[in-house]
Amino acid sequence: MEQTYQSAWIIPFLPLPAPMLIGMGLILFPTATKDLRRMWAVTSILLLSIVMIFSTNLSIQ
Repeated sequence: MEQTYQSAWIIPFLPLPAPMLIGMGLILFPTATKDLRRMWAVTSILLLSIVMIFSTNLSIQ
């Protein structure tokens, strides 16, 4: 149980960089928004999927 709590702090920080990178990418490169949206959407979905799997694993334990 202690191992669960030791690694649980990372859950909120995994999906956090995705929206920040999306915002920075759209601000810095406004002309390439379509390609950036696709690229950052894949990144965001990947990070959220990792968090979901990690959270499910922690809840099962």
